[in-house]
Amino acid sequence: EGADASVELMILHSTQGYCPPFQVLDYTAQVYDTNVDSASRVMSKMENHGSAHGNSGEEAHGMSLPSGLTRATVNVRVLDDPDHDDFLDRLEVSEGQGPVDALANALKKALVPSHPELSNLQLIDYKVRILDPESATRAATRVMIEFKDVESNEKWTTVSVDRNIISASLNALVDGFEYALKGIVANCAIDELFDDDFEGYHM
Repeated sequence: EGADASVELMILHSTQGYCPPFQVLDYTAQVYDTNVDSASRVMSKMENHGSAHGNSGEEAHGMSLPSGLTRATVNVRVLDDPDHDDFLDRLEVSEGQGPVDALANALKKALVPSHPELSNLQLIDYKVRILDPESATRAATRVMIEFKDVESNEKWTTVSVDRNIISASLNALVDGFEYALKGIVANCAIDELFDDDFEGYHM
């Protein structure tokens, strides 16, 4: 359903000689937020308004922590030199406006040093749909993310389903970044197949 990039990657994953350009080894996402209900959000706005007008309080003395802070850590194994199949592990930490944004920032930060072309990548749409609402908070979540290469203007969409919305989002992110590097993946697969054919050839 409109996620051709994920479908194409599924085909690549089933291809002999496939070697993905990176692998997420593990990740974490942490959220700090004191605004846990509507009442506290109203009070927070009132306190911010008061401190802006010189009222005393924790915020006026710089003692409060930022609300809504999200930090993600991503540990990846990335293909650093496609010509020699050199992989290295890279751990990066980044912040964002929510866990998905933080994960996207951390993943991009980890991959760009080895694949600078990913600096042109933008996330332009993020959609979530609950597939079995009768399961309430245990429901399966479908996440679709649309990407754009700002240099070529190419767009593609990925999809993932999981009962953990963070996992579904990360898997869709991984597909999107991997699709952006599909040229490297395809070349690697072709090289592997060529090597296999060459080894089986005898004069």
